[in-house]
Amino acid sequence: MSAASNIYPLLERLLPERVVPAPGRPGITQRLFAGVGMPTQRAVLGESFSLVSRLDEASDLQAEYAELRLQALQGSVVALNDLGWIWLNGKYWRADPQLAGQLLRMAALQGSAVAWFNLGQQHYFGKGVDVAYSSAAEYYEQAFERGLAEAAAALGDLYEEEICDSDRQTWLVDLQKASDWFMRGAERGDARCRFEIGYRLLHGQQVEVDSKAGVYWLELAAVAGVMQAAEELAVFYSNENNPLRYLFWRDQALSLGSPLALSMKLEDQLRP
Repeated sequence: MSAASNIYPLLERLLPERVVPAPGRPGITQRLFAGVGMPTQRAVLGESFSLVSRLDEASDLQAEYAELRLQALQGSVVALNDLGWIWLNGKYWRADPQLAGQLLRMAALQGSAVAWFNLGQQHYFGKGVDVAYSSAAEYYEQAFERGLAEAAAALGDLYEEEICDSDRQTWLVDLQKASDWFMRGAERGDARCRFEIGYRLLHGQQVEVDSKAGVYWLELAAVAGVMQAAEELAVFYSNENNPLRYLFWRDQALSLGSPLALSMKLEDQLRP
């Protein structure tokens, strides 16, 4: 018997007919967790459509929920993950971390890489479950193995993170493992990971300095919109006395909203 044949008979009982609106003035916890995880329906390659924009612009969230519920009942793994993500965050209707976890596990069992990632986020932040970094790492790895490059950045961050509350769990920082995950993500095409690897190579963190390789990865990250990568390139070329490349990356960083690049430009204008 397939996972789906076991899962979908449960859904009609699990999914309520209507959702409870989110509080008009969200509390600190809700604001903190509003960005946890990700929907499957994200804007990619410059497209404007995404679940977030659709829900942000919706005049009737009950109707949007009804549509997602119907899709989930008809077998859509995408809708299953996205409903779990919404209930995990509580931005569009009242959060229900327990229900979110059930829906995300259902989607994950059917191969959704994003659902595995969201389960990692749930255990990393402790939303409806105990904080458990080891469980989060396992879920992130499942997501990466199923094709979600962004999970490598989460793993890299995780292996760099120290936990002060030793009574809660044991977690060992492993900077080499963090660097390895950033490299795996960079090779898979994740822009954040490309920045992390470029920065390390440029500054000799966990690796020997290799400016040429560092610039290569930073340029890939910068053209993908990572502001910090453009900033690093601007500083690098300024120190290298390469005015053309310095100005190019300074202005690129400026276009991405960099306060540092703005300061650089103002200083340049003041020079005789």
